Amino acid sequence: MRPPKAENVKNVRKKFFNISYLSDKIKFSEGNIGLNNAFDEVEGIANDKNIGIKNNWGISLTRGRSYMLHKKPIARLISIGIDASFFDVSYSNYTASFNDLGASDLDLGELEDFDADDLNDKMDFHKMEYSFQVGPSITITPGQKLTVAAYFRYAPTFSCLYVDETFAGNYASMFVTGASVAYGKIGVGIEARLGSCTYKTFSGDLDFSASKIKTSGFRAFIQFRW
Repeated sequence: MRPPKAENVKNVRKKFFNISYLSDKIKFSEGNIGLNNAFDEVEGIANDKNIGIKNNWGISLTRGRSYMLHKKPIARLISIGIDASFFDVSYSNYTASFNDLGASDLDLGELEDFDADDLNDKMDFHKMEYSFQVGPSITITPGQKLTVAAYFRYAPTFSCLYVDETFAGNYASMFVTGASVAYGKIGVGIEARLGSCTYKTFSGDLDFSASKIKTSGFRAFIQFRW
């Protein structure tokens, strides 16, 4: 007589590490991005309608995990949890003038002292960010190796700009929403990332504090899960 078969245990891979290509746009703006308009901004990213200066290139690294709200997948298929990431770093490079970013439409304090040629001069913008992320997620595991995940996260961020020997930074409120598909330990995914920041100058002559800079864009990533 054969012994009964042991029940297959569904292995939900809860930890992840993403290596992302980053594409985004920045623009001077009087408004914030909040929960009330975050998904409108995501639609604008998807349809390439958002106004701003597109970066030349960018890269980001993210490590985190999902904390499941129940021990076993619902119907051996669906897991609901809270995603948390304590390590998210990114760099993005732009070439633009202040007029490209919308400076001519706003009261920008010391930027008013620039003449028209200064506002039209092209220069390199460097944006660096470090973020935490937290938010709900749903993970679907239709087989032993296939993992499909979707999520929405709030991402408190410290954002820095380096422009023309001026270094500025501040806290930024960011939102992230996306999805990924993995087979075994390796997968791919895409996410939208958006928010705004009022930068304070730490060194240099430029003053960004009179207006917010709004960011919207996406990340396409390779993912490792375990």
